[in-house]
Amino acid sequence: MSFSTVAVLRNLQRSNYRLLGLVGQGQFGQVYCAVHRRTGRLVALKNLNRDRLTTHRFLRELRFLLSLEHPNIANCHALEQSATGRQLVLDYCEGGTLRQLMEQTAPLPLAEILTLITEVLTALDHAHTQAIVHCDIKPENILLFVRPGGWQVKISDFGIARLSQELRGQDQTGATGSPAYMAPERFYHQHSASSDLYAVGVILYELLLGERPFSGTPSQLMVAHLNQTPLIPTTLPDSLQVVIRTALQKLVGRRYRSAATMQETLIAMRAQLSAAELRTSYPIVYDDDAPLLFASQGEIALDKPVHSLAAEPALSGSTGGYLLLGDCSTDVKGWLLPPADVGKLPQGYPHIWTLPDRPQAIFNAPEGAIAATDRTLYYLPVRPLDASAQNLWSPVGKIQPLVTFPEAVTVVVSPRRRWALGYSPTAGGRLWWAPLSLGKTAASAMSEPRSLPVPSMPSSPVQLLVLDEGHILLAAIAGHQTHLHVITRRGVSLGHLTLNAMVQSLALTHTPRRILAQEIGPSPALLIIDLLPFKVMRCRLDVATPWLGEMAIGYVACSDQGHLRFVNPHGQLVGRVDGLPAPTAMAFQAPYDLWLATHQAAPTLHVIDICTLGLDIIF
Repeated sequence: MSFSTVAVLRNLQRSNYRLLGLVGQGQFGQVYCAVHRRTGRLVALKNLNRDRLTTHRFLRELRFLLSLEHPNIANCHALEQSATGRQLVLDYCEGGTLRQLMEQTAPLPLAEILTLITEVLTALDHAHTQAIVHCDIKPENILLFVRPGGWQVKISDFGIARLSQELRGQDQTGATGSPAYMAPERFYHQHSASSDLYAVGVILYELLLGERPFSGTPSQLMVAHLNQTPLIPTTLPDSLQVVIRTALQKLVGRRYRSAATMQETLIAMRAQLSAAELRTSYPIVYDDDAPLLFASQGEIALDKPVHSLAAEPALSGSTGGYLLLGDCSTDVKGWLLPPADVGKLPQGYPHIWTLPDRPQAIFNAPEGAIAATDRTLYYLPVRPLDASAQNLWSPVGKIQPLVTFPEAVTVVVSPRRRWALGYSPTAGGRLWWAPLSLGKTAASAMSEPRSLPVPSMPSSPVQLLVLDEGHILLAAIAGHQTHLHVITRRGVSLGHLTLNAMVQSLALTHTPRRILAQEIGPSPALLIIDLLPFKVMRCRLDVATPWLGEMAIGYVACSDQGHLRFVNPHGQLVGRVDGLPAPTAMAFQAPYDLWLATHQAAPTLHVIDICTLGLDIIF
């Protein structure tokens, strides 16, 4: 880290805003995700380096931003000054840029593409009405704000924008901008509102076809924009071909007269398209991308339906791993797994623990397991009889109660099994924290839970997720939003984030402060959420997937009907498998083993090695 960067961070940390992380690096400075120390409002802090951005250009951009207040423009809320530079306080967009969305390679429905383009035109119409031409419309400058089921566009970076009086020749200092999206007249230092519409036409072309109409070096792009006619496939609806052809006309007079005119054309065209056409995803994939069909790799008959599973690494002194099952009775059952060929497990149960009540959840623990009933946590101790006897366990003492909560709770435990947290929805919600003492005598193992302060939460059910050994995430839905509260294990609130989407089935990943969630709504999606700094990737799926986990190839999601989906860490859908039995419980054992319990025909445990599913993935 350079001395100048350290100085910037030091000065920013003394401001009214607390930095949550770097989210972007530009020609003139850095963009940080930050939160106002007093109000908790999330903002983008755009640090502008004094050495690279003159006072004249800074005041120019500031003047433009202050005159443009619109829902589809990244509005400026304040100005911060420091010894190393200036900071613009702007709207924060956790969805990243349109470029990042396009790089996920997941096709977008035509309806969503039209919505994105229409909002860009709405913002440009507002700017053009104020006599401001953006002059650098490109996917990198179109930010995305999460909203239920989709995105809200916010245009950013008015650093090279022009005023109308400057377009008559008073400011011809060079053809600044991005050549891939520049209108022909831009290469001759001419600018007009129509130049922005040409750039929108290029973006629409790219969203629909997966590539820009022209490519090459800057000089090759200039020649193409000036002389070549873009190829528009006839596979697109006729009305869309007309829109693109009009927006990409070489002569200004042949394009749309205004952003409002182009917007009205798109709205009228959308009204004429059928529901099936609006659902069509672009770019169209022509090869056969049908899901693979599942073939069972190994089945184990169960005597009772299973509702909780935990697959974990081996106990100390052995290899392979172990699998825990909680069934519909009061039993928890366990296998010590062989180091290879996991599909050949012996029939019967090497060890059974019988609890006073039905287990709600089970967790691995050193030399044993932890089982949670609705009010009590129990330690279930075991050990291998011999390091060479991989499938044999022996009990070590009796089941030990660890903690009894004053009321029925939903329980989570810390990664190192040092403490447990219980949440009860009664009386507005209560949190109970208790240390865990594993392997001690029954008397010394018991601990008294203590009450923790509960952040102000909506009345809906609260989901708990342990982020690390010292922090817990509480999530609750209110309206169409999800409130994400982070607290320490001692109950100290570290603030909250508001996500404009309803989510459930939270799952932790191996990436620090990254979680998975299923978005609730008519358009199924997997959300990949980074909490620090706050970022959201949405991977659209064809089915709702409440079963979420992580394996070596990325993230795994499964529906209640047995549709399996694989998503890489960049939010790209990389594999689909259908035909699995409907799960009653699932467990993900890295790197490649998946366990699925079902009661579809009879209680059965399926052993699945994802390497053998036939996915087009290199393992």
